[in-house]
Amino acid sequence: MNMRFPHKKLIATLIVLAWAIVGPAPAFAKQKTQISQPLNEEVYASVGDNLIKVTIKEALPNAFGGSDIFGRKREKGFVEIRFMGMTEDGRAVFRRRSVDVISNETTMSRSQSTTSGSTVNQSGTGGNAAVIIEGNDGPVMEVLPPDTIEFAQDITEHKTITVENYLIQILSANPGGISFKIIERKQKK
Repeated sequence: MNMRFPHKKLIATLIVLAWAIVGPAPAFAKQKTQISQPLNEEVYASVGDNLIKVTIKEALPNAFGGSDIFGRKREKGFVEIRFMGMTEDGRAVFRRRSVDVISNETTMSRSQSTTSGSTVNQSGTGGNAAVIIEGNDGPVMEVLPPDTIEFAQDITEHKTITVENYLIQILSANPGGISFKIIERKQKK
């Protein structure tokens, strides 16, 4: 009995399957930002309010170092700008706070497997029950201490503040609040 085995088709199928699971490696580096305010709309904020909060996320890595095929993300941190009032000489005071998150979370740690069991002991009219849940250790996330700076800006000369991929365009300010718009910056390709 002479059987022919199609090696070329098998290898091609395995390569296509591996690429579908792993995906292109550079996709892992992609980051996504999400902001707390609407774009291109005039917004008013009082003293102490956030002008913008930019949440930064990256693709959740799979076991092969590529991106999660379902598009799931993990948090990398955030940046926020608060209006803190005005100085006596008319400059607007802002506070920028940046928080970085370091995580070893992957697609495998997000999809944890757990086992559970229970025992019940009954005697007379009473009893007790115990439920035991065991699972593998979950992801470890470490939040670094926030990096906070406060700065005063002459808004008659400098009407913009840059935060990640966004510009805060200051329209007007007084000791009680500030009017502004958030504009998305054009990315160079």
